[in-house]
Amino acid sequence: MAATITVEDVQNYGITGAAAMLSDYITVVDGADDCLDARGVPESTQRILKINAVGHLATLAAGGQIKSQSAPSGASRSFATPQGQGIDSTNWGSALRSLDRYGCVTRLLEADKPKTFMMSVGPGKRRAC
Repeated sequence: MAATITVEDVQNYGITGAAAMLSDYITVVDGADDCLDARGVPESTQRILKINAVGHLATLAAGGQIKSQSAPSGASRSFATPQGQGIDSTNWGSALRSLDRYGCVTRLLEADKPKTFMMSVGPGKRRAC
């Protein structure tokens, strides 16, 4: 049976964002339920996969992760922003990839990337298709 997570569950992991946004992200990751159930993934593992996926999406929406902070008032904060690294652009996503043995959840989050095919047309000539 598919594991259910709530906005409160997600927030208990320190993931922040508007409740409506987090709820929508939960709906997105629930799209992996059939795949997870078909492969017999335990509910506890399903929960952590889903929470990591929501954390990844919320981090992307917020513009990145805090990389460093300072204070006693030379206040400073720097962010590590996602730079086209896909699922590996956040710690949440990297953890998700390492735990998602069957790719059920990561498949939902990875954008289709165009693939280039090279073929030889003649001596020394190549063409991208």
